[in-house]
This record gives sequence, structure tokens and C-alpha cells, in this order.
Amino acid sequence: MIYSLTGIPTRVEPFFVVLECHGVGYGVRIPGSVYDAIVSGGFDNAKKNFTLVTRSIYAEDNAQLFGFLSEKEAALFDFVRSLPGFGPSAAMGIISTLGADVLLNSLIHDDVASLVKVPGVGKTKAQKLCFEAGTKKAKLEKLSAAASATMRTSDETDELLTQALMSLGYSSKEIQVATEKLKNKDKPEKVTRENLQEWIKLFLQQL
Repeated sequence: MIYSLTGIPTRVEPFFVVLECHGVGYGVRIPGSVYDAIVSGGFDNAKKNFTLVTRSIYAEDNAQLFGFLSEKEAALFDFVRSLPGFGPSAAMGIISTLGADVLLNSLIHDDVASLVKVPGVGKTKAQKLCFEAGTKKAKLEKLSAAASATMRTSDETDELLTQALMSLGYSSKEIQVATEKLKNKDKPEKVTRENLQEWIKLFLQQL
């Protein structure tokens, strides 16, 4: 299983990118958010390293990589493709059209009107998507809580730290409580991959 890739985009299309990592080019299917981020980051002018959170989908005669900007986006992709009648291609199309935040909000509030804006998703399929999502309310609420925790901590940290803490088993509530305690303490200005361990240690001191 490939969980993430960091490399140089050598070919970029609206829904596809080739990411060269140590001499190996990985073909990755991407939503519009990733395409926009790569292009806005100066793809046409300079070759820069770019990191994708990935999901590997294997079939009998095929293997595909799907890449996302964040674990939140990837987790929502996992959720939609787990629903009956919605595979990875459908999940990718829906996320690419609406974006992770709008899609999550639409599923939580049964917003069929927003879902029908997705090409190929008519009213019947949008209703089915809402119904199937509703049968997994606990999972949907967990996704919503994780998204809210990321938004609440964005002023003090960023999604990189939130993902790291959640991967260690801490809940969104624990992260929120630690964030409140950190507001008046000396801390690194911004979370980076280089100082991530320092941020984690600082957070653990508040728990």
C-alpha cells in the first residue's frame, strides 16, 4: 500500500499527474483541487517537489493510484467509494466537482440540490448517495468531527499536525483541548515537516 508520494510533477492534466519520485514516475489520478494546487504552485515555471496523500485501488487486471491534497480529502474518497453503487471513479468525480468541504456538508444535510451539479449524477443517484451515506451516520459524523478539528486548529497549527496526532490515536476533542492550552505558550510559528516532532511534543505536554 502506498500512503503518500513526494516528487516532481513531470506531467500534469486536469485529472491526472505523473509524479517522479527518485527516478520512478507514478501515474496518479487526481481531483481538480490537486491540479489547481500544482499549477498555482508554478508547475509551468519550476519543477518543485509536491506531496500527495494516496490511495491504491487494486483490481484483477488493473492497479490505480489516487492522490489528494489532504488525509481529509482522501478519507472522504474512501467513504464515498465504500457506498453501494459508488466506486472509485464516481467518488473521484464527485469530490473533484464539489470539493471535500461542500461534499461533506451536502452528505450531512441531505443536500440533493448540490449533488445533482456533479456531471453524471442525476436526482435519483443523488438521493441514493444521501440515503447510503445516511446508513453510515457514525462514520459520516467522524469525518465531520475530524474536519471541524482541522478548522479549529488551523490558526495555531495546520492539517499536517492534526493528521499526525490523529494517526497517533488522539481524538478531535483532545486536539481541540490541547490547542486551547497552547494559545498563550511560546511555540514554533508554523508547522513544517522539519519541526513537526517539536510541535507534537508540545501538544503531548498539554494532554
